[in-house]
Amino acid sequence: MGETYDTFQAASSCNNRVDLPPVLELTKFSFARCNEIEVMRKHLAASSSGAKVAFQKLPKHMRRRAMSHNAKRLPRRLREIHLSQMKKSGLPPKQKRPSRKYRRKPSNILKEYARRKLNINWLNTHIWHAKRFHMIEKWGFKLPLSPCDKSFTACYRATKNYCLLQDISYFKCIEVSGKKVLIVNGFKKISINNNGLSITSKAFINGYRQGETTLFQYGSNFEKPIGLVDFLWKSNIDVKAEVGALWLWIHAAFYEEALKTITECFSLDSDNEKFSNLDKSITLKELKTELNRFRLIGFQSNKIVHNSFDVCNFENNLIEDFKKSFGKAEEIRKNQNLYWDEIKSISSTNSLPPHIILPLIINDPRMKLRQKQDLSEFSDSNIILRSDIPILAASPLWDELFRKTVNCNKTSDNAIAKLRSTHLIPKSNFSMSADPVPIMLIQKPGGRNDTLGYSSGWDIILPSSWAKPIWISLIMSGARCGGLREFQHNAFELDKPNFLHPDTLAGEKEDQTTSEECTKTYFRKPPNKRTNFNKYKIVSPFKFNWKLLIENWQNCRVDNFYVIRDRKKLIDLQNCLNQKKSSCLLLTNSLIPVKLECKRGVPKKFAIICLPQEKDLKKNPSEGKHHDPNQKERKLLRDQHKTMLKKLRRKRKTGKKLNKHLESVDKEELSKYSARMKQLWIPETNNVKNSCLRDVFGFISEGGFSYTLGHAKGIGYISGAAFNTFLESNLGDKVLFRNTNSRYYYAAKLSVISDL
Repeated sequence: MGETYDTFQAASSCNNRVDLPPVLELTKFSFARCNEIEVMRKHLAASSSGAKVAFQKLPKHMRRRAMSHNAKRLPRRLREIHLSQMKKSGLPPKQKRPSRKYRRKPSNILKEYARRKLNINWLNTHIWHAKRFHMIEKWGFKLPLSPCDKSFTACYRATKNYCLLQDISYFKCIEVSGKKVLIVNGFKKISINNNGLSITSKAFINGYRQGETTLFQYGSNFEKPIGLVDFLWKSNIDVKAEVGALWLWIHAAFYEEALKTITECFSLDSDNEKFSNLDKSITLKELKTELNRFRLIGFQSNKIVHNSFDVCNFENNLIEDFKKSFGKAEEIRKNQNLYWDEIKSISSTNSLPPHIILPLIINDPRMKLRQKQDLSEFSDSNIILRSDIPILAASPLWDELFRKTVNCNKTSDNAIAKLRSTHLIPKSNFSMSADPVPIMLIQKPGGRNDTLGYSSGWDIILPSSWAKPIWISLIMSGARCGGLREFQHNAFELDKPNFLHPDTLAGEKEDQTTSEECTKTYFRKPPNKRTNFNKYKIVSPFKFNWKLLIENWQNCRVDNFYVIRDRKKLIDLQNCLNQKKSSCLLLTNSLIPVKLECKRGVPKKFAIICLPQEKDLKKNPSEGKHHDPNQKERKLLRDQHKTMLKKLRRKRKTGKKLNKHLESVDKEELSKYSARMKQLWIPETNNVKNSCLRDVFGFISEGGFSYTLGHAKGIGYISGAAFNTFLESNLGDKVLFRNTNSRYYYAAKLSVISDL
C-alpha cells in the first residue's frame, strides 16, 4: 500500500510490471471515489424517475388527462417542447371548426349567465370557482364544494401552516339603524348569548369588536332557536350618541326566518329592500347585494393580507368628501395605518385581541401586479402589542352613498388591461393614482385547548363589485382556496358541531335533505350490493331520530326538544363527567353536544353511541348475526314484480307487431311496489334505545380522522335524560360506538363540548 497513483502511472508509462497490493482498505478507496459515486448516483436517479415527456415535469395537481392530445392544457412554457415530442409519434387530426354562429361572444356569454342566474344566486367569484371547483346548489346559492384537484390534505396544511381562503358571501348582511335604546330593547326579546356577553355589552356596543348571538323566534319565550348570527355595531366618535346602526351577518339557510323574526319584533313594514316602522324610528336595510365576505385562516393569513393590500394615500376626491362628512377621519385614518403597520410582523393573528375590527381604505389591488409568493420567505417574529385597543372602527363602508359610489365608479378590467399594455416594462406597477376601496378586517380567533391557535385568521368585509379583484390579489399572494368541504372540516377539527343545530328549522331541513340523499344513493344500488341493516340491528341508518331517542329515554311523548347552548351548564356537565361535581340536574327534552375520541375504529356519520357495561372495558363486544324477518317477503315481491314486467314486455312486443295501442302501465302499482320494498329494507321503528345489544343514547353527526389529534374522533349529541344513567354506571368517560355497516363496538372517550 506504499505506492500511490502517481507511482503506478510512472511504472505503467515505462512498461514496467506493476504489482497490485494484496489488501484494499475500503474507507480510503471509497473516500477517493466519492465524487465518482455521487455522479453515478445522480445518473441512476435521473434515468429511473426523470421526466420522459414534457407534461411529466408538472406537479401532479397541474396534470390533465387531455394533455397528450391538446397542447393548450399545458402551461405556455411547455407547449413547444410537448408539440415537438408529439410529432415523433404523430399529431392527432385537427377537429372540424364549429360554426361561427354559436361562437362564445361576450354578449352571448353575458346573456347565458343572466339566464342561468334567474333561479339561483351566484357568488361574485362564481366564474372563478366554476372553472376549478365542484359546484353544488345549496341554500339558494350555487356554491363551491371542493377543488377539482386532490387537495384535501393540502387544504388542511394551509389552515395550519399557511393560509386557506374561502368566499363566505352566502352569509348575508342586514343593517338595523335607529335609536340605540329601541334596538337594544328589541333584540333582548329575540336574542340570547351563551357566553355571558349580550348584544349590549361594552365590548361590542362601541363598535370595536364583533360579537355573536343566538336568535330565537319572536314570542317563543326563547324555546324555538333560529341560529347563530354575527353582529357588529357602527363605531361613533360620540360615545353618548343616541342613534346607532347594527350589522347582522346571517347564514343563508335561515336568513328568511331571521329576517321575518326581526321585522315582527320591531313591527316593520316592507318597502322594496328597506323596512321601517310607523314613526320611522327603526329602519332595516338588506345589504346582501352590496357587501361580500371572505375568510382567511391559517398561520400565514396576516402575511398574505399585508402583501395583498396597499393602504390608500388619501389623494382622492372621494376620500376628501368622506373626510368632510366625518370630522376626525384624518386622526382615525392615521391610527388605523399605524396599527396596520404595527401588526405587520406578528407571527399569527391569534396574538391579536379577539374579534377586533380594523377598517382600512386600500388602493385598487389591480394596480400592483403581484407575483405568487413563496410562504417560506416570510419570517416568524414576535413583537409586543399595545394592551389597549385604539379607536379604529370608524369606516366609510357604513355610508350608503359611499358604498354605491365605490361600486359604481370602479375602473373596468378592460381599461386596466389597456393601461398595462402600454408599459414598456412588463409586470411593472402603475404610477397613476388608484381607486380607493374601503374594507373591514375582523380578527378570527383560533381554537382552544388541544387546538390552541389553530385556524386563526381574518374575515374581510368588502364592497361586492370589488370581490373578484381582491380575490385574485389574495390568491396571487399565496393563499389556497377551499369550499364547503373545507369549511365543514375546519369546524370538525375545532370540535364544533354543525352550524345548523338539530333543534332549528334550518337544521331539521338539512338533516332531512342529507337523509333523502343517502337513501336515494342506497336504493340506486342493486339488492346484492346493499348493506342489510336489519341483520346489523341498525334501525335508522340514514336518519337522526332525536325526538324518538328522547321519548325512549323519558318514557313519555315529547313535542319539542332543544340543544343545550349555555356554556355554564355545559361546563357543569363536564365537571360531573370528571367527578368534580357530585350532583347533576335532570335535563329533560334536551340534547347535549359531545365529542368522542377513539384509539381504535373511525366513527362515521349516523354511527350510534351506546352505554357500555363493566365487562366491555376489558373486551369490546360485537353484535351477533341476526335474521332478517323481511327477507322472504322481499324475495316474493321481487319475483312477482319480475313476472309482471315480463308480461308487460310480451304485450308490448305483440302490440308492436299487430300495430295495436296498449294501455299505459299502472304507475300507481309501480310506486306502491317501490314504497313497500323500501319499507321492507328499512322498516319504521318506535324503539331506538333497545334496538341492539347495548342501549343507544346518541348519534354521531360528524366523524372521521382528526389531523390535529392524530387519531379518529366524532362529534354528535346524546340524550340529556340518558346522561344521568351514564353517570350512575360509574364507568368514567368511556362509551361505545358502532358504525351502521359494522357489527363491532369500539371504545371511546366522551367529553362535553362547551364552546358551540
